[in-house]
Amino acid sequence: MSRFKRLSLTLMALGTPVPPRVIPTPHRLANMLASISLVLATGLAIPPNPVYEAGPLLQFVNQSEHGKLYHIKKDNISVNVLHVWGTPQQLGYAQGVLLGKTIYDFMTVELDKFYESIINDIPMNDLPEWLKEKIEKADMEVPSVVHEALGYVYDRELLHLLESESRPVEEANAMALGVCDSGAVPDCNATTVATYIKHSNMLPELIRMHCSMMGAWGKATPTGKLTQLRSLDFGTGPFAKFSTLTVYHPDRGNKWMNIGFPGFVGAVTGVAEHLSLSEKFWHGQEGRYDGLPITGIIRDILQFADTKEDAHNYALAHRRTWSVFLGLGDDSSQEFRTVAYREADCKMYNYNNITEITSFAPVEDVVFLDKYYQPSSSKTMPGLVNSYYGNLTAMNVVQNFPRLEKSGDVHAAVYDHDLKQTYVAFGVVDANGQYGPNDEGFACFQPFLKFDEAQLWNEPKP
Repeated sequence: MSRFKRLSLTLMALGTPVPPRVIPTPHRLANMLASISLVLATGLAIPPNPVYEAGPLLQFVNQSEHGKLYHIKKDNISVNVLHVWGTPQQLGYAQGVLLGKTIYDFMTVELDKFYESIINDIPMNDLPEWLKEKIEKADMEVPSVVHEALGYVYDRELLHLLESESRPVEEANAMALGVCDSGAVPDCNATTVATYIKHSNMLPELIRMHCSMMGAWGKATPTGKLTQLRSLDFGTGPFAKFSTLTVYHPDRGNKWMNIGFPGFVGAVTGVAEHLSLSEKFWHGQEGRYDGLPITGIIRDILQFADTKEDAHNYALAHRRTWSVFLGLGDDSSQEFRTVAYREADCKMYNYNNITEITSFAPVEDVVFLDKYYQPSSSKTMPGLVNSYYGNLTAMNVVQNFPRLEKSGDVHAAVYDHDLKQTYVAFGVVDANGQYGPNDEGFACFQPFLKFDEAQLWNEPKP
């Protein structure tokens, strides 16, 4: 029996489909070897992810003047889906009223526990000496010291937040009022809650995320249309448990969905009417806390940009803080670019020059960055891209890329720009924010929900 035949049989036994275009070359066998490596590393034979239609699973929970709350419960999936309409104040207040206790518990009790685990991971770059000393000597006062650090970052960036087109400070203040008016939080003080919300929104500025991304179009997909991947790797903590989908119907700009967390007015992952976004931390670059936070840039892009060029112009126009890669895919071009976003400059990359960042050989009509620091020496993602090249459909990416790369612990999203569908999977953690002894709770191993974007954007207002 040939090596290829043996590997094919092994893959089928593990529940991994053999792509129809696979031929027995080193590149084409890479995804098969990745499946076997995953089993050897975790002891788990994890089959392709199930996919569930989200629409029939939506259960109505409550509504207010400017918001509607649904919940989805299926297998390990438990997620709130919130629609909000109106001005920044109305958007924020509706979130507070409908998710009052959830926002409060997440921003106070749960994040305070999480801060205990990250105190030694806080980068000291651009922090004052007095704050560095407090962080180093935090000991039993860890949550209060992390709050102080977040407050310091917020104060440094406040001017730029106030200038943001989406007006996140107004939304946060109104959200705090809504939390207190919800009646779910005893002895609620809106000023205190607003401080928690605004400071906690600085967390992605203080703690860096890894992640992976890909955009494939043209010769790489059967239809020539764009398939886009975004996997969020953020580690342990309460984030997966409190995953929230917030669909914005703002009075200005595009309708968009924040794939995020309760109380977060910025964004790390999202899809809008005309554009979708992936993101990854860029290691080893200089930066400072004097600009619009990256979550604010992402938010403004999703709400106000129609094309990847618009998005790039937003990034160029703002004072930039810390370095990330922004993955931008739009409907008008059906193509994907990565923007290398840092304080010094902001360059857009296509498939023919992204190798300057990744060191991977160029693949026509595919731009990708794996979860590791760049340049990366891992063969997993390049192998998957080559294996499925020409057949990089949303379903093939959903069911094979996150799990075989083992990327996406908190959540993973795939955007089908042709059919206007968004797929999302969420991590599953225990009471201590852990994914299990073999990381079996990672989002990349969970079922995906498939959302019809037209249904999201056309949800009737209360």
